[in-house]
Amino acid sequence: MLVSMIFPVMLIILTGSCIQSALGFGATMVTMGFLPLLMDYSKSMGLSIVMVSISTVYISVKYRDSIRWKIMLPFLIPTAVICGAVNILSAKVSSNVMYLLLGVMFVLVSVFFFLFSEKIRIRPTAASGAILGTICGVCYGLFASGGPTAALYLLPATKSKKEYLATIQAFLCVNNLLILVISLVLSRLDMADLPMVGAGICAMLAGTLLGLKLHDRIPAVIFGRVIYAFVGFGGIWIIISHLL
Repeated sequence: MLVSMIFPVMLIILTGSCIQSALGFGATMVTMGFLPLLMDYSKSMGLSIVMVSISTVYISVKYRDSIRWKIMLPFLIPTAVICGAVNILSAKVSSNVMYLLLGVMFVLVSVFFFLFSEKIRIRPTAASGAILGTICGVCYGLFASGGPTAALYLLPATKSKKEYLATIQAFLCVNNLLILVISLVLSRLDMADLPMVGAGICAMLAGTLLGLKLHDRIPAVIFGRVIYAFVGFGGIWIIISHLL
C-alpha cells in the first residue's frame, strides 16, 4: 500500500464507521463505494469487513443486554448460510462487474428508503425472516452490505433505538466475522496490508465514538435521508463511470 493512500482510506473508514454507529448500518455502503477507487475490489471488501467487524463487535458488547436474539435468529440463520455461499462464489466474478452491480444496488436502496421505508412494515416471522434473509444473504455475500435489509426486518420488531442498535449490530457482527474468515481463507488480505489495517482501526474507533454521540442527538430519519441521498448519487456516479 502506498503511504499516499493512507489518509483517503482513513477518511473513508471514519465516515463509514460514524454512519454505522449512528444509524445501525451503512459502513460498507460507504467503504465499498469508495475503497474500490483506490484498490482492487476484493482487497476493498477484505479491508472493509475487517473494519466493520471490529466496530460491530465493540457496539454489540457495549449494548449486549439489549440484544433481541429471539427475533433475530429466524433472519440471521438464512442470511449467514446464503452469505457464506455467495461470498465464496463471488471470488470468481469480475471486479468491474461487481462494482457496476454495487452501483445499481446503491441506487435501488436509496430510492426504496426515500419512497417506501415509512410505508412498509414487515412482521418478524419465520417466513419473512427466510425471505428477507435470502435477499440479505445475497447482498451481504456480493457486496458485504446487508444492513438496509436487516433494518427493514429488525426496526419494526424492536422497542427502542438502543434495542434496535444492539440487535442489528449483533446481527451484522456474526455475518461480518463469517465474511472475514472467508476473506482470510481466500487471501483477500495478507501481511502487506497490515499498515493500512492499523491506520483503518484508528479511523474506525474515532468514527464509531463520533457516531454513537450522533445516534443520541440526531433523529435517525433526518440523518438517514441525507445519507441515502448521498448513497444514491454515489450509485449513479458508479454506473455512469462504467458506462462511459
